[in-house]
Amino acid sequence: MISRETGGTNKPSSMQNAEGDHGEQLQRSRMLKVWIATVAALLAGMLLSGTAVWLYETNRMQQHRQAVAELTNQVADDLHDNLNRSLSSTYALAAVIRQNNGNIANFPQLATEMLTLYPGIGNLQIAPKGIVSQIVPLAGNEKAIGHNLLEDTKRNKEALQAVQTRALTLAGPFELIQGGKATIGRLPIFLHDRNGADYFWGFSIALIRIQEFLKVANIQRIADKGCSYEISRIHPDSGKKDVFASSGKPLTEPVKRKIKVPNGEWTLAVEPLGGWYSLSIVLAEALFILLFSSLTALAVRWLTRQPIILQQMVDERTGELSSTNAKLQTEIKERKHAEEELLASENKLRSIFASLTDVIIILDENGRYIEIAPTSTDQLYRPTEELLGKGVTEVFPPEQAEFFIATIRRTLVSGQMTSVDYQLTIGDEPCWFTGNVSRLTATTVVWSARNITQRKKSEEERLQLEKQLLHTQKLESLGVLAGGIAHDFNNILTAIIGNADLALARLTPESPVIEHLQRIEKAATRASDLARQMLAYSGKGRFVIEELDLNRLLEEMGHMLEVSISKKAVLRYNLQRPLPAITADATQIRQIIMNLVINASEAIGDKSGIIAITTGCLELTENYRKHLFHDEQMPDGVYVFAEIADTGCGMNKETLAKVFDPFFTTKFTGRGLGMAAVLGIVRGHKGAIKVYSEEGKGTTFKVLFPAGAQPFAPCTRSEDLSKEWRGSGTVLLVDDEATILELGSEMLRELGYEVITARDGREGLHEFTSRDNIGIVILDLTMPHMDGEQCFRELRQINPEVRVIMSSGFNEQEVTQKFVGKGLAGFIQKPYKLSELRKVLMNLSR
Repeated sequence: MISRETGGTNKPSSMQNAEGDHGEQLQRSRMLKVWIATVAALLAGMLLSGTAVWLYETNRMQQHRQAVAELTNQVADDLHDNLNRSLSSTYALAAVIRQNNGNIANFPQLATEMLTLYPGIGNLQIAPKGIVSQIVPLAGNEKAIGHNLLEDTKRNKEALQAVQTRALTLAGPFELIQGGKATIGRLPIFLHDRNGADYFWGFSIALIRIQEFLKVANIQRIADKGCSYEISRIHPDSGKKDVFASSGKPLTEPVKRKIKVPNGEWTLAVEPLGGWYSLSIVLAEALFILLFSSLTALAVRWLTRQPIILQQMVDERTGELSSTNAKLQTEIKERKHAEEELLASENKLRSIFASLTDVIIILDENGRYIEIAPTSTDQLYRPTEELLGKGVTEVFPPEQAEFFIATIRRTLVSGQMTSVDYQLTIGDEPCWFTGNVSRLTATTVVWSARNITQRKKSEEERLQLEKQLLHTQKLESLGVLAGGIAHDFNNILTAIIGNADLALARLTPESPVIEHLQRIEKAATRASDLARQMLAYSGKGRFVIEELDLNRLLEEMGHMLEVSISKKAVLRYNLQRPLPAITADATQIRQIIMNLVINASEAIGDKSGIIAITTGCLELTENYRKHLFHDEQMPDGVYVFAEIADTGCGMNKETLAKVFDPFFTTKFTGRGLGMAAVLGIVRGHKGAIKVYSEEGKGTTFKVLFPAGAQPFAPCTRSEDLSKEWRGSGTVLLVDDEATILELGSEMLRELGYEVITARDGREGLHEFTSRDNIGIVILDLTMPHMDGEQCFRELRQINPEVRVIMSSGFNEQEVTQKFVGKGLAGFIQKPYKLSELRKVLMNLSR
């Protein structure tokens, strides 16, 4: 400025004047801009500080209301809990009354003890048939004795409501004659008469004084926090707000909380004593706004004046920077081009990584994370930012970390890619990975890992299915063995029982041998039951199949079950009614129930325990089927179940896996066929078994049977056998057992028939075709060369009118279903007696 004025002395005066005017105008213009900027800064400062103060005040108010709300919620919860605790005294009294069947002779002593346990209760009352008979303490309450709560419908409508709803009701609060306010809780008590019907016994009553109740709930803490409060309800008669407890100033904008009480609700309202706003804080905030805006305006004024002063300095530096700028422009263009190429390369690499689902990590020889590729996987053990720079020893358990470090060092030493499989727990879920580790430099490796959890699960499921298949094959093999043994056993028993029966029929009643023969017959009958069990285990024997009511069967077994279990075990029945009928053999179902109940009793041992027997229906689903023991794919549908649960010792996983294995037992004297036989019977009925057990807690067996399409309908049986009946004609007896041929021939002759025997189906056909006087054929089902089924078809082709009786160790339903509509005349099950053979032949002669 000085140099310009000095240089300007050589210019003409008119030019100097013009330049002076221009300079003054420029100066005024610049000062005007300074003042405008100052005023704008003042206004902006006020706006900015005002906004900040408003946000602060809003946040402070929210925090204040939040604190008051938390206090309100805490006090409301305590009021609710203390009220429930006080009212629970009525339930305790009711429990004592029910336990003593309506008698409570020691009520004063009991009530005195309960008053010490339930603070806040003014007195306890009982009102048999609604009439107050006893109050503790009695002092001051004498007038209430004899008051009938059910007659005063206006004052005690809550008592009537309690009887109607069978639930606790709360009356009040209301003013007491002794002073103060109180509320009354009345619990109706219902007992059972001798016929099992409910009847109203009376009330158990608790009077709660509001002042003492609030003291116990520590309502004073609201005032200690500098707040006012009031507790109110909506009056049931007037429908208006009824304030029954308050403290502090009247409330304008309180925080409210509803408190649920029996048959109504209370409202707790809380507000700071001085309101939500403070005058001193408001004044301080206004002073802050004024101070901040003033300082802002002064700062802007100083800053706007600086360009005028600095303009000259800038002009001097501009020339120097112009030349430097030209050089920088060239360098910037070159760098920008290089950065664009680098960015394109990075984007390409990032896109490649983003399309990968594998984990790709670079680690050093000590297992330290150097770099983690940004792939699309979320299978990292921890977030990326928590892993970078850390070593595996800081992230993983010691054994896992040692495995990773050993793999890294082995790869660095060999220089070859190393493949490993390992397991990590990510988000509480076990995950399996397969990793490939390659050397990157002399001290670093690239570790890529892929999640193979689904593949592992598939392999485990495949192994589980293979185990189940092996288990099924083992059971089927043993079933075939058991079925063959049972078939031969039945033939032997037929000879024993038949000969004993013939001997009994031919002896006089006075013969001393009769008792021995009866013992033989009884023992053989028990052996026949064993053969049936073996057939049940093989899954082939259906025995006497009929429609059964599972509930009725269990009730009939009640006494037998009671005497079969330990004296310390208690049976409990939970029978769902009605149940669909099931098609089953009653004897075998009883065996299942008896076996499971006895096992439950033995699991309980010498300790006291409970055996619960439950019945019901369920809809079988694919997911539920996975947990069942069954022989074949069971169809979806309705199944009837019987569940036997005990509180005994339970089973570990190893025992549970072998529970249905033949010859496996945990008993010292056991034979290991019990549960295997149970499974065989269930398989024979197309059912399934579910087992759940925890060691030390107990075991539950749930047995499922297909539900019938029709409801259960009991049927009756009648037998009309005549010992004097005799037949006539010729009978062809075909069986591969010589003992059966001898015994059968003798029985048939005893019944008046002529007998021709054959040892297999071929010989039987030869005998039949060579004679024309054979009227009846008794045919064994299982024979060598030609079995009974094939022989039957050949006989029917030769003579469609021939009467054929099929004989087998299997039950009638199992055999005759193969000959439905084919003209089978009759069936007799081995082992059989003379009376049973007579009955079958009598039916043919009718």
